[in-house]
Amino acid sequence: MTRPKREPRPPADPPTDDELDRLLRAIQAGDDANTLLDNDALVRKLGLPAAVVGHQVETAKDRRLVWGIPTGHNPTLSFTDLELTVQGRRFLSSRKAATG
Repeated sequence: MTRPKREPRPPADPPTDDELDRLLRAIQAGDDANTLLDNDALVRKLGLPAAVVGHQVETAKDRRLVWGIPTGHNPTLSFTDLELTVQGRRFLSSRKAATG
């Protein structure tokens, strides 16, 4: 008997600032191109499993770095129409200033 393929579980630890930076820059690129992204588009763009992207987006939303419309759970909450918030832009600006 073959077991159905399961999506990996979300990581137990919160994403690092470097991981959030990469996620937010991908969302910002969508903003700049007038393209609203969803979790699936971020999975393709970042090359990460859906569970990891979902966990990162949830953390970014909890920190009010992004805004999006919830669309369901699979295995984590998914969002569409993702956009950076003012706080998200400040986060990226502060990271850029820190790295010079």
